[in-house]
Amino acid sequence: MNKLTKLTIKKFRNVAPTTLEFRSGINVLLGKNAAGKTTLLRLLSAVVGAPEQALKDDALDVSYRIASESIDIEHTVKKTRVEDPALPLDPGRPLKEDLSSLQRTDSFVLEKNGVATVRADVLPNEIVLERADKQTRVESQFPAAPILSLYFALKKDREDSGSKELAEAVLLAQILSAGRMDESLDLFNNLLELEIKIRGSGVRISANRPTIPRSISQMTFESIPESTSATFPLAFLDRASHVLGYDSASARFDIERLSPEPSRQTVRLSNLRFFFKRPGEEVSHDLLSYGQKRLLAFFAHADASRDLIIADELVNGLHHEWISACLDEIGERQAFLTSQNPLLLDFLRFDSVDEVRRTFILCERASGEAGAQLIWRNPTHEEAESFFLAYQTGIQRVSDILLTKGLW
Repeated sequence: MNKLTKLTIKKFRNVAPTTLEFRSGINVLLGKNAAGKTTLLRLLSAVVGAPEQALKDDALDVSYRIASESIDIEHTVKKTRVEDPALPLDPGRPLKEDLSSLQRTDSFVLEKNGVATVRADVLPNEIVLERADKQTRVESQFPAAPILSLYFALKKDREDSGSKELAEAVLLAQILSAGRMDESLDLFNNLLELEIKIRGSGVRISANRPTIPRSISQMTFESIPESTSATFPLAFLDRASHVLGYDSASARFDIERLSPEPSRQTVRLSNLRFFFKRPGEEVSHDLLSYGQKRLLAFFAHADASRDLIIADELVNGLHHEWISACLDEIGERQAFLTSQNPLLLDFLRFDSVDEVRRTFILCERASGEAGAQLIWRNPTHEEAESFFLAYQTGIQRVSDILLTKGLW
């Protein structure tokens, strides 16, 4: 699986410049309210390509590193505000200069075995590839995410025999994530509003949500019944139902055929409902408790995130056994979580001082002459070592050690 190993922030809102290092497993953000934990989760979501509306108008200069099986990628994203003077409606008035737009540039460094092999700049109309001895310019054919633009440019580059192989490595190194799961029930409610259109015999899928659970994507490649509604089994739903104490669960969609021609037919799936069964009982999702809905939403969110799971206040409303089930669901994937509840922290395990240092991101808010500033950092080596020595004794819980050491 692909992992985020580092995030460097040179400029972003009122955040002090910093470099954060990450564990390949579960990473936890610690800090008081208004220390920027949710903002950092939003930033992590945005840099890996998950839509994040709250940051769409933010200028920034950040870079992050991806480690994959065959290649490491460093991606730098710069969004600079450019003033666009507006023409006045009245010719007798001066130009207005109160409009601005963001100009984005993306730069990549591709490394194999620790050696940079290609540097690339993804520009609005072209991609510039630089190797040790030459520079190649490839015209952009259509808008795409920066890393996909780089992939297509390498595929089209005929001046280097290794470009196609490198392109495949870049494509496989993408971090796939559904972005940030919110701290309440927004994600659950959005899931219920999911609408999918399946077009023609070639099975082209479009949805009103940028990311959907893989179980639902796979479902759409099956034969859709000739009826007005249909019930489908879903892998993530089956796992969630057993955690919730039910024997089985199913998802039901309303089905509408929007065109009469079979070869060009468009089928719309909407009005998603979930049903849970055990002996003598069947309940729909609207009868679930707050915590049950949160757990179901997390399992759907995890199913949509191949590499990276981001969740805000994961344990809200969850029984301690459900927290353990959520961590099991994360499995070998990387995760970034926040929690004001010590229960999550007490599930964490550590094998070294460096693992402690990379696991925690400490978030705090400081005030100075320039105003409020957000400070995000990993624990120092000394702080991590002090924590790890206390952890090894096995006397205190993780949350208690963090409190004792002044890290939480």
